[in-house]
Amino acid sequence: MSIFVVGINHKTASIAVREKAYFALDKLALYLQDLLTRRVAHEAVLISTCNRSELYCDSDDIHAVHDWFCEQVSMTKQELESALYIYRDDEAIAHIMRVACGLDSMVLGEPQILGQMKEAFSEACTAGSVNALFNRLFQQIFMVAKDIRTTTAIGACPVSVASAAIHFVKQHLPDFTNANVVLIGAGDTTALLVRYLQSYLQNAITIVTRTPEKAALFMEGVAGEVCGLDQLSSALINADIVFSATSSALPVVTKDIMHKVMQARSAKPIMLIDIAVPRDIDPAIVELPHVQLFCIDDLKAIIEKNRHGREHAAEKAYDLICEKSQLFFAELNSIDKVSHTIRVYRGQIEEICRAELLKAKLQLQQGINSEEVLEIFAKAFTQKLLHSPSVRLRQAGVEGRFELLKFAKQLFAIPDPDPEVERL
Repeated sequence: MSIFVVGINHKTASIAVREKAYFALDKLALYLQDLLTRRVAHEAVLISTCNRSELYCDSDDIHAVHDWFCEQVSMTKQELESALYIYRDDEAIAHIMRVACGLDSMVLGEPQILGQMKEAFSEACTAGSVNALFNRLFQQIFMVAKDIRTTTAIGACPVSVASAAIHFVKQHLPDFTNANVVLIGAGDTTALLVRYLQSYLQNAITIVTRTPEKAALFMEGVAGEVCGLDQLSSALINADIVFSATSSALPVVTKDIMHKVMQARSAKPIMLIDIAVPRDIDPAIVELPHVQLFCIDDLKAIIEKNRHGREHAAEKAYDLICEKSQLFFAELNSIDKVSHTIRVYRGQIEEICRAELLKAKLQLQQGINSEEVLEIFAKAFTQKLLHSPSVRLRQAGVEGRFELLKFAKQLFAIPDPDPEVERL
């Protein structure tokens, strides 16, 4: 048993790299099934968000895992190598725990990652890439994440990428409250943006999405409208600020679309905040006049300010994770050793049985009476089964290692002698 983490994140890779190493949620099962079919790993969970793409797996060959991960991305192995990291065993478990708790997120302590990890785990279960080991591992990870959020201040006053994006815009646009805001997408991030924007904006919010019915659910009681992607251009013509957060693999706002929009706006400036990975907005639109474009990596300065005040809670959480990960790996290791011992012992017994059974079959072919053959088989099998334990127990008695005798009585469920019988 070897547990590995292979991946990249916002600390090691720019958005240009992260969007090329993105695993779409609706294709996770295909990736995992390929991993198992090629026997690269025994069990695996794959998570991909705007800040990270990571593979968690139980494997005997880290080189095969590394090569598989590199094969899946749309860049050369050499380009990816500098951003890639690998953790093993207790360090791997500690890393997964840190991720689940939001300690490894761009926004320290953000709660969304735990939901994303649970979703990734659920997808892996559906794909058949989770068995006993990873089921046990992830239940422990989710339990630790819950403990840390209840016993430390890491989850107090939660900050998210959505709230950081709004603070970023407020710094750049003093008249933010009177802006016409368009949101592209209908996922969790868009829902958070709607919740935060309500307290700032005087004008109605416009949401553009492929799934208007989904967006309508979190727009109940909110001033605004929801429209389909076919109305994207008209929505952009009237927008002052655009936040985009879809799960599209390709840009939703292309340079061609934006060029036509800007022609219709008569030199009116527009600010676009792209907080999706892969990016929703073609980076080339910055070549157009009166267009400002920012991506999730541009929010780091705002996010960094929010880290202060949480660092003490983070240190406490790190210490707890270090302790929990080491204890849990030791527990897994001991279970693995016990399982290995049982397998080897069972194999030895089965080998003895096969050898004696072969002798018995030969005796039957020679015409020896079946009852006599059975008696010979039972006697020989019993003697060989008990030979090694008997020799070692006698030796332990001679050497005074009576604790071994005590363990043997527990192991074989041997009752203590009856005092009445002893006197007889």
